[in-house]
Amino acid sequence: MNQAWKKQQFIQIGQNIRDRRKAIGLTQSHLAEGLFSVQAISLIERGKLKVTPETLEVFAERLNCSVQDLLQMKDLLEEWLEELLQTALRFQEANQSAEAMAVLHTLYTEALSKNNMRYLQESSYLLCLLYHSIAKYNTSTDWGQQALRVLDPEPHLDRVLNTYITLSRNYYMVGKMWEAFDLLREAEHLVEDPAATAEAGNLYFSMAIIKQMLQNWEGCIWYSEQALTQYELRDDIIRMGRTLMMMGTAYKNQGRVNIARLHIERSIRILSQTNDARSLARCYHNLGEVELKIGADEKARKHFLRSLKLKRQSGDTASIQNTLHALAKVEMKNGNLEEARSILQDCLTRAEQMNNPLQLAITKRHFGDLSLMQNQEEEFVLFYKQAIEAFEKLEFSTELAEAAEKLGEYYIEKGRERLAIPYVRLANKHYRKLLKKS
Repeated sequence: MNQAWKKQQFIQIGQNIRDRRKAIGLTQSHLAEGLFSVQAISLIERGKLKVTPETLEVFAERLNCSVQDLLQMKDLLEEWLEELLQTALRFQEANQSAEAMAVLHTLYTEALSKNNMRYLQESSYLLCLLYHSIAKYNTSTDWGQQALRVLDPEPHLDRVLNTYITLSRNYYMVGKMWEAFDLLREAEHLVEDPAATAEAGNLYFSMAIIKQMLQNWEGCIWYSEQALTQYELRDDIIRMGRTLMMMGTAYKNQGRVNIARLHIERSIRILSQTNDARSLARCYHNLGEVELKIGADEKARKHFLRSLKLKRQSGDTASIQNTLHALAKVEMKNGNLEEARSILQDCLTRAEQMNNPLQLAITKRHFGDLSLMQNQEEEFVLFYKQAIEAFEKLEFSTELAEAAEKLGEYYIEKGRERLAIPYVRLANKHYRKLLKKS
């Protein structure tokens, strides 16, 4: 690629020399005098012979212009930037994310040096998506914020909405739920006509996810229905399947188990006909949660194991821990406490390796539950305090309220009301926040 660029550079410099020479009526002989033969000048003007910086200075003096005038790339710069973009897209299509990102970083640097807005938009937008795809959420957020600075919603509404959606997912993947919520509300205000943008369904689907995390099941179902309408209009089979899964999960959490199972099983039938193994894996996870809710533990275990297998096959490392947590709950419920501890230790290692503070906090909360079942009360308190501290830093109100409530209740049962008070207050504060904002 660099060799091709240098070749094009020589051609452009030669064209600049020829154009300038003809513009002032200078012959090749006069330009060549004392330097080269006329044949050599002809080769230079056709880009066949490289010119040294010293020779360019002499040419500039004889042509009454600056060296920079002769080096200007004109239309060739666009060709070079477009070549970089197309190379990055080819790497992306081939699932070579590292190679694609390396080229996009070069594209961004080149575009920035030339203040080329189009390629600043392309590179920052694609880097946001690619870093998100490899679970580098903070880096993805940096590039997404840069993309929003250079993208105008008027001609680029789809891209702007997709950037907002990706940023919100980055935030909630690291536990910053309220930032994710606020971003999606901001994006929602940009959509006057849902039919005018292909991203309306994705926006509503993302809002449904946030409502799910806030445990606002009615809101989750409402946004899922809006998303489903958009996906059906566009015949987007995969996203229809994902949305049905989301609705099934919300119905499950409302205690409406039969309708939940119907939605999730329909989702499995749809996604089984596609190559979307990641979403299919999450369907089996959610079906396992339905079975767990009604006490069908063996069916739940079977679905969780199927989910884990699909997640590993599809490389969905980011959500494996959710299913491991669910499996640990099955083992704890059935009294297999050492097996549960082994699973949670695996979760802890994964969370530390991924540097994911939310998963780390959730795992410590599960360790606390396990410790309490094993009558290791000091460990229970320690794990819960660590989890609560982490949830508080992340402002992850759902888990924070539940964990603080449980620790407060534990202290009350032990007759230590003074220690319970701050945790009961903390739980009430975040339950009120959830009611107010969700």
